[in-house]
Amino acid sequence: MPEGARTERLMGLCELAVRPPRQPQGIGSQLHAELLKAIAPAWSSLLALPTDSRGQDLYTRLGYEYAGPYRNTPDGPEFDLLLLHVGTRLDP
Repeated sequence: MPEGARTERLMGLCELAVRPPRQPQGIGSQLHAELLKAIAPAWSSLLALPTDSRGQDLYTRLGYEYAGPYRNTPDGPEFDLLLLHVGTRLDP
């Protein structure tokens, strides 16, 4: 994990969802962008199931990168920890 993600302002994104009929309209991407503007983190993190290819595609398009495996408990399911270095991504 990059040092900045450990020491700079980090936002953990949980449960941002758009109903399937509305997904092709870019609403989720717009909500994500507005959330980043409102919170203004240096980094954003989220957990994704490795088997969720649609979600993984979206997170890649948004700029998230794989940071490693993550488990909530030693015997719990394994998630992909994804990080986005927000940096200059925010519009002025």
